[in-house]
Amino acid sequence: MLSSESKERIQALYRECIKALDLKPRYGQRVMIAEIAKSLGAIHEDDKGQRDNDNGIAVVEAGTGTGKTLAYLLAALPMAIEKEKKLLISTATVALQEQILDKDLPNLKKTISLPFNFALAKGRGRYLCLLKLDKSLQHLSGLLSTVDLFEQTPEEQDRELYESLLQSYGSGKWDGDRDRLTDAIEDKQWSHLTATHRECSNRRCPHFQNCAFYKARNAMEDADVIVANHDLVLADLSLGGGAVLPAPEKTIYVFDEGHHLADKALNHFRLEVGVRAQRQWLQQLEKGIEQFVAASGIPHSIMHSLTEAPQNIRDILQSISLVWPLLMDMIGDQDRLRFESGKMPENLRQLLINIKGPLQPLLLCLDKLNDMLQKSLDPKEDGDFTRDVAEAWQAPMGIMFSRAEQLSEALSWLCAEEAEGALPVARWLSKTPFGDGWDIRLSASPIAVADQLRKNLWWRCYGAVVTSATLTALNSFNKLSWESGLPDWANYQRVMSPFDYQKLGELQPVSLASDPKSDQFQADIEDWLKNNTDLSRGTLVLFSSRAQLEATRDTFLHDWYDQLLCQGFLPKAEIVRRHKERIDNGEGSIIFGLASFAEGIDLPGEYVTHVVIVKIPFAVPDDPIQAAISEWMESRGRNPFMELTLPAASIRLVQACGRLIRTEEDRGRISILDKRLLSHRYGKLLLDSLPPFKRI
Repeated sequence: MLSSESKERIQALYRECIKALDLKPRYGQRVMIAEIAKSLGAIHEDDKGQRDNDNGIAVVEAGTGTGKTLAYLLAALPMAIEKEKKLLISTATVALQEQILDKDLPNLKKTISLPFNFALAKGRGRYLCLLKLDKSLQHLSGLLSTVDLFEQTPEEQDRELYESLLQSYGSGKWDGDRDRLTDAIEDKQWSHLTATHRECSNRRCPHFQNCAFYKARNAMEDADVIVANHDLVLADLSLGGGAVLPAPEKTIYVFDEGHHLADKALNHFRLEVGVRAQRQWLQQLEKGIEQFVAASGIPHSIMHSLTEAPQNIRDILQSISLVWPLLMDMIGDQDRLRFESGKMPENLRQLLINIKGPLQPLLLCLDKLNDMLQKSLDPKEDGDFTRDVAEAWQAPMGIMFSRAEQLSEALSWLCAEEAEGALPVARWLSKTPFGDGWDIRLSASPIAVADQLRKNLWWRCYGAVVTSATLTALNSFNKLSWESGLPDWANYQRVMSPFDYQKLGELQPVSLASDPKSDQFQADIEDWLKNNTDLSRGTLVLFSSRAQLEATRDTFLHDWYDQLLCQGFLPKAEIVRRHKERIDNGEGSIIFGLASFAEGIDLPGEYVTHVVIVKIPFAVPDDPIQAAISEWMESRGRNPFMELTLPAASIRLVQACGRLIRTEEDRGRISILDKRLLSHRYGKLLLDSLPPFKRI
């Protein structure tokens, strides 16, 4: 139960904020603060300071304008400090992360009497590795050739860039964070400058004391609030929790944009194997082992497995050579082939099982070799290799070990057979670009991650808050709960927006002559746009498909040349900048956007007074994971359209409508050009889930 002292402290902090920031008290914000504080205050601790009861998780849908960031900070931060836990705020988008870091937290720190520190947490891949930078420069100077075996080599034209980065980092002008570079750096250039988990030798690295990643990680030790993203949180949990971020048992999580968590987790657990890509790295490994043995010799303790490794590689390559023609025959002219019920043909499954045989001893060999090279870097240990050999080979062998692990894990998912009645795994083939040609990729993914999130997150965390403006679908939390594994005992709350939607906006469901399935639909939407778009105002037109956006652009490009901005033809940030500039100059501007413009874009006031949604944003029907879920539901006599497709479309429709009213002064209209809202029974369900705009 929330103590009276905690309650009074939170109320006092809220009053401080309202006064210092000159804000109006908002009923919904106060409700959100109270519900989060109540949930966290109900946590009971065991003698180790860990939660041991069914309390501590609040799920709050907070309508636009609630002020949810301030609400969860004021409710959760005092509780985290009192309980000596870390408050970890996780977002789905960079834009929100930057807002919290650059605006919300600094303002709060200046405002309230409760002192606190905050830090940003990022994955290792966002930080400079000094050892990799040093090796790249050595390679360009002709002093090092090992890198040739395993990856694309740094190019001569990048030498000046790498030298300037070294100078900038050494002088303290740059902290090694890729996102803080003044000028953007290409992925290909950056790949030579950052290390994976397996490449990093941690404290054994000669540059450990100056490492950008570990400096940033140390800063987290002193932080009360850590800001991260969903991908990093999920990656840390998959490593057992506490690998990069604080352990779940010592953390109160806030998942802002929480409706993305389950989808992010699905992508995180998806495993893929490209046939030609596997062949390439295995050939590199065979050549690399040959050169490694020539350069360093073979210690007795690893002699047998290292001697056997080339034959293991050749056996794997032989099996892969048999897989390729079989996959080509299966996929034919298709870009993608999904296996029904996740069951692969037995002949393909057996070929993949054949790879696992020689892969296992190879994996053990690389694991042992990687460990020996790591120890040889440590002057305190008696290593099997000279330090020169260890420094030259630890990182590239670490890469190879990581790739072998990934292949082994992917094969386990691909070859597994689910128990009767268990949730199936989605499995499919797809063609992907590779070099000058293409590859065939085998993919496997669970169709639901509720069990993983329940086990690794909700049952382990000290406390959690899940929030967003769109957590419910068709006015229910059922979809969120089923997909993300949130427990039934969590505190589910809806906090309505303070906006008077009846006065601020109009909703216009348009009944065109045709519906989106008709060939006439494209011509009908173009006619409607031509007659109903005010070229002197700010308009956002949202499409569900790129092909339709481009076709409509081609029609209007000549006549609307000075007003039209289209996603895919300019960077997103540049579109927003130009759009605002035109409106500020008293000109009209029209944005044609896709899904990423239907969420997270903030264009208040005159920037957008008309939002046009071309059609109900149903998911693409050929998505293999969604297709597998639908198939499984149908096999259980359930209705995937009503349980899956329609709720998902409802969330996306609410998000799209949320682009119109961003402040209490905004005015405008939403037009939805999909007659199914009026002609189909499910249309009423979708309309009833939208904010209560005035219907016209």
